[in-house]
Amino acid sequence: MIDGIELASSGLDAYAHVQETIARNLANANTVGFKKNTISFKSIMSGGAGAETSTLETNTGIDYSHGSLKYTGNTFNMAIDGDGFFALEAANGMRYTRNGQFQLSNTNELITDTGAKVLGQGGPIVIPKGGGEILVDKKGIISVNGKEIGRFMITNFNDLTKIVPTGDSTFAAPEDSIDDSGEAKFNIAQGYLESSNVSVVTEMVDMITNMRSYEASNNVIKTFSELMERLIANQAT
Repeated sequence: MIDGIELASSGLDAYAHVQETIARNLANANTVGFKKNTISFKSIMSGGAGAETSTLETNTGIDYSHGSLKYTGNTFNMAIDGDGFFALEAANGMRYTRNGQFQLSNTNELITDTGAKVLGQGGPIVIPKGGGEILVDKKGIISVNGKEIGRFMITNFNDLTKIVPTGDSTFAAPEDSIDDSGEAKFNIAQGYLESSNVSVVTEMVDMITNMRSYEASNNVIKTFSELMERLIANQAT
């Protein structure tokens, strides 16, 4: 009976974790380049033969499927149609993102809204002063008034499980996870942004299902507790 209470209690913790994950996804449903957080269950066995107990735990992950591209018409909005991430030089090191909502700094460097510098193949991308037509072709080559001034550095990874979210739709990654083999399969879409890959409808359905599971586990605990109280009362009489 105690084992049953422990299992149901671990279920409550797991379902609470799921609820937090769903809430995080819903809060970022309109965040550019956001990747949905995922969660799965696993049962952990402990104890020796004849005295094994089971607890329910959760495994978290990230769904890196692509979001839809939305047209904005903004010259400095970029979306990756295909694989890869924009490379950034942030204050706390290299970062990678699918959020191409860029802007110009006071020094004409292309930056994110948090101030991270967007990297080209030759370093931070700098737009020459003086104005002019800024065009980015499908392969990420940047031209100003018809003159090539740089090319976006698009980074791919050989194991996406090694990259770690760092907030603001950015990720950190060890160097040994970077995949430099072969040409990346992508196109750059200027004037577009990649939407979050979160489906609000799916998340709401999952939230309702998870709440029902939480309530069921809570009822199991209540039932076991009532049975134990009765057993104790009977033994005392």
